[in-house]
Amino acid sequence: MKIVADKDIYRVEETFSSAGELVLLPGRVINSSHVVNADALIVRTTTQVNNSLFENSTLQFVGSATSGHDHIDENALQECGIHYCHAPGSNANAVVDYVFTALAWIGLKKQTDFRNLTIGIIGAGNVGSRLALKASALGMKVSVYDPLLENSHTLAMFFTTLEEVLRQDIVTLHAPLTMTGSFPTYHMLDANRLDNLKQGAVLINAARGAIIDNQALDHLLSSRTDLTVVLDVWEGEPYIHKKLAQKASIATPHIAGYSLKGKVSATEMVYNSFCNVFALDPEPINSMQQLIHLVPPESTDDVSIIYGLLLQAYPIQVDELKDDIKTDNKEAAESFEWKRNNYQFRRELSEFEVNAANISGDIYSSLAVLGFELN
Repeated sequence: MKIVADKDIYRVEETFSSAGELVLLPGRVINSSHVVNADALIVRTTTQVNNSLFENSTLQFVGSATSGHDHIDENALQECGIHYCHAPGSNANAVVDYVFTALAWIGLKKQTDFRNLTIGIIGAGNVGSRLALKASALGMKVSVYDPLLENSHTLAMFFTTLEEVLRQDIVTLHAPLTMTGSFPTYHMLDANRLDNLKQGAVLINAARGAIIDNQALDHLLSSRTDLTVVLDVWEGEPYIHKKLAQKASIATPHIAGYSLKGKVSATEMVYNSFCNVFALDPEPINSMQQLIHLVPPESTDDVSIIYGLLLQAYPIQVDELKDDIKTDNKEAAESFEWKRNNYQFRRELSEFEVNAANISGDIYSSLAVLGFELN
């Protein structure tokens, strides 16, 4: 059996090498010549899987170790009789952690408590629904927009219009990128909708870059200095809008979902599906990790303690890419790719243990909602 795989998938060699001949390549260079005689293809979002890639191949299986799947032509795979799987929800907790940590970093700078703000969430899938539940449990007023799920979702009490979502203190995107259908998300936030963001709003995109018109957002930020923007995803990756990155309060290289736990889960989900298709006995992937102990900062201010612990667990500022993309476009793109492909996967909040002996009930409940282990 021949398996072609993106070399940057976590533990791909250890997981798949025993199943056959494993060919590891950079995701962006994988093309039809590489898969023509392959049985299986394992990718990330950097590889476009469409008819031109696999129509003359011997592929029987395609797996994407990602939660998103807009890089996959699922209909074409089905027509060719090629089994397909991806890893929905594998990185959901990591992205939720990213959002709350970004809000903590912003809150420290602005001296605000994000628990007192309203939040509008676009997309009620694995990430959006978990974020909505946690935000609500923290006491935040939650509004959700997802027209494809509003009639059947367990969070229907939060659902509202897109216009209402855009009027909240915080607007965060967690929808897939779609170009067709009744509610396409490509440039959903165009110049007109971006202009409707309230004074002083925080805008976070940890979904797909092209859901926001990046040119329009760059133009808006030239005049709307009241806005705070956090961008993890970009149009045209890795050739991102460098001027927009400099104007963002936080700019990171598409790593919001890059937790160790999430990556192990994604690889494991694809591997188990692969073994099922080829009637193999899966070998367990060792993902046991000890809890990391955190000490609450010395403060009498509840918000400072919560923010301090969030930023101990994930100091989001270390992932900032602005200083790495001040070169020409090619070098900036290479830097973006290098930072993403060589990322030191962080731990999720649920993997941190906090000594809660001397903290108040309000802090305790907030930390528990955020996912910390408390003792």
